[in-house]
Amino acid sequence: MRLSAFRIQNFRSIIDSNWHNFSPDNITCLIGQNESGKTSILQALHAFHHGIISEDILRSDLSLPIVSCRFQVPDGWLSETVETTDKALLEYITSLNTIEIDRQWNADLSSQLLVSGEIGHYLESIELELQAHFDKLIQVCQHKYDLLITTQQTINNIKKNCQEIKFKLGQASSQGFSISGLKRKFTAKDSGDKADVSALKIELSSCENQLKQKNQQLEELSPFEKELIKWNTIQKYLQECQASIKAIELGAIINPLHDKKEDTVSKHNWSDLHEKIIRNEDLYHRQTILCSELINGKPYSQAEQIAYKTIMEKNKSMGREHLGQQLFEKTPAFQLFEDFGSLLPNRIDLDDIITENKHVEGYKAARNFLIIAGLDYGFFIQPSNRILKQTIENLNTSLTLQFHEFWQQNISNDNKIRINFELNHYDASHYEKAGKPYLEFWIKDEGERLYPKQRSRGVRWFLSFYLELKASALKDNLDSILLVDEPGVSLHARAQEDVLKVFDNVKDRIQIMYSTHSPHLVDTHKLHRLLAVQRKNDNNRMSASLVLKPSQLTDASPDTLSPLNRIMGNPLRSDDFFAHLHNLIVNDIGTFYFIKAILKLVDFDQKLHLIPSTDVSSIPLMCNILLGWGMPFSILVFSQLHERQIADKIKTRMFPGDEPKDDHFIIMPKRFNNAEDILSTLDFKKHIIKNREGITVKNSIYIEERELPRNFMMSQYLERVTSGKVTLKDHDEESIENMNALVNAIKEIC
Repeated sequence: MRLSAFRIQNFRSIIDSNWHNFSPDNITCLIGQNESGKTSILQALHAFHHGIISEDILRSDLSLPIVSCRFQVPDGWLSETVETTDKALLEYITSLNTIEIDRQWNADLSSQLLVSGEIGHYLESIELELQAHFDKLIQVCQHKYDLLITTQQTINNIKKNCQEIKFKLGQASSQGFSISGLKRKFTAKDSGDKADVSALKIELSSCENQLKQKNQQLEELSPFEKELIKWNTIQKYLQECQASIKAIELGAIINPLHDKKEDTVSKHNWSDLHEKIIRNEDLYHRQTILCSELINGKPYSQAEQIAYKTIMEKNKSMGREHLGQQLFEKTPAFQLFEDFGSLLPNRIDLDDIITENKHVEGYKAARNFLIIAGLDYGFFIQPSNRILKQTIENLNTSLTLQFHEFWQQNISNDNKIRINFELNHYDASHYEKAGKPYLEFWIKDEGERLYPKQRSRGVRWFLSFYLELKASALKDNLDSILLVDEPGVSLHARAQEDVLKVFDNVKDRIQIMYSTHSPHLVDTHKLHRLLAVQRKNDNNRMSASLVLKPSQLTDASPDTLSPLNRIMGNPLRSDDFFAHLHNLIVNDIGTFYFIKAILKLVDFDQKLHLIPSTDVSSIPLMCNILLGWGMPFSILVFSQLHERQIADKIKTRMFPGDEPKDDHFIIMPKRFNNAEDILSTLDFKKHIIKNREGITVKNSIYIEERELPRNFMMSQYLERVTSGKVTLKDHDEESIENMNALVNAIKEIC
């Protein structure tokens, strides 16, 4: 598995780096000024691996970081690696050879891993479908719950109304007659009272009928009344938890769960709430299914069984987080080389190496030393002291020779340092450690035998750095990605160049990303390795960091490109060569003359500068020079096999991935083997070779087979065009059509 690209969001000075490719040859170099954001990129990638960040990483707006990595995997690897019973998912991923994983941080600085990219979109679509299904069920439950509550409220209102009517009826009945002695006397008012009583009785009857209907409706809701109330309780609790999390993420100080003000909302509260949501979401979905099945008329036992089975199947399906975690475990380890923790110690107890005591000084460097030597604990319990010492002596010689392949510095004219280690035991003066073994390290030369700490920081740093890379390359585990912030700051210029040699030696097994200000740590022949980092506003250190691809170096500031300018010098500033002109690289001087003639014939007036390469194989060097100078360029590519192969190599290295390439290449149709094939056979004979003999092959092949002086012939053609002896009208329709097609293609890139 190989890391092919990364994207960083909301990490220190970086708002959004956008996707950027790692160099295809496994060595990526970050250049830029101090405080531009180079270290932030290294830290972000390291954090992607271990998941730990501090509050210092957060931007002032407290937006939460996301670091995304894209990995290249072999064909068929995904279908063999992903552990799932989901046949549809397995079928989908069979043909994929890339995976993307996001690490997203939460408000409490915890994080989760999510698969993204193509697989993420696929799983997300399934999750959305499932959520849409649940949303429909939730609507059904909500409708029935609302109906239940409304019905209960209506019944209570009707009952209250009935009681009021009965009370009025009682009053009306008592006032409908008067008693004088034992005689009953009816008055005009009595007739009115009778009418009121009658109306109240009718109203009461209607009210009782309504109550009967609503009670009947409530009776129909009674089979799932209890479960609906339980469903609503869970729903309300989840909504309150989610509101609380939102409040915390927005920096609010009101906790809706407790409806009280707090001075601060701790990260522990966020984590606790998040766990409560996770625990209750399955319960909520299960209750939703149960209620919906009861509403559809299923018996309780059957509805409960359906709900349980549905949730079990849902949990078995592969989610983005589940798959993200599963795939992450297969990804390479990101290692950050740190000076203070990786320098070789003077001595270290063997027990500390055996027990992997990572906190002891020099543990990492000592462990790397033994990995390169191919030693383990069993070696040091060798019963024969003579064999032990002889083996160590042989290893010291071998390790020194390996080191000298990369360290070219001499202490004097012919005096190179030697690396030695020895196995010793503590004497009685060390009390508790008496008799215990320890390893002792020396960096020797002809005149002195010194401990590592007695050597210069540059020597000690380079040795520890060498041990780190060589040991990482020798480990029999997953490939690793080494992140190095400004390697070799304390090294001489020549020693910095030795650092590049170590990188090149291990790049087939280890991917490396490093930052630098030094021109000696930039290979001018491999500028496709560069990513330039600078602030959006050069005059404001609080502005966001921008990351520029190799093809975008034309947009980089002079300060960002200073390491390149120090190596390559500044570009020529003449009438023929300006940074604001578009530079078109052609395969050789003959093509240069010929294309210049064509542009003259058609009165081409665009800002274009033609650059002839010495031959096809020199085109990549010309590209590197223009990249280093930050100048826009394109390449004119004919159909010669070697030329096409060179162009494909440039595309892969300088414009990897999905980066647009059209602006940088003019690819001529296959019938044009070289520039002279633009002319018809008749015009070629008339203007180039001035010969009427029959030609049955392409113009370019004719010149090659007869070993004609192509450059001279093309220069003569240009001279005649420039002097006006040859004009566009002197060419036939085929030649003019081909010329116009080429010129139109050039206009599109200018």
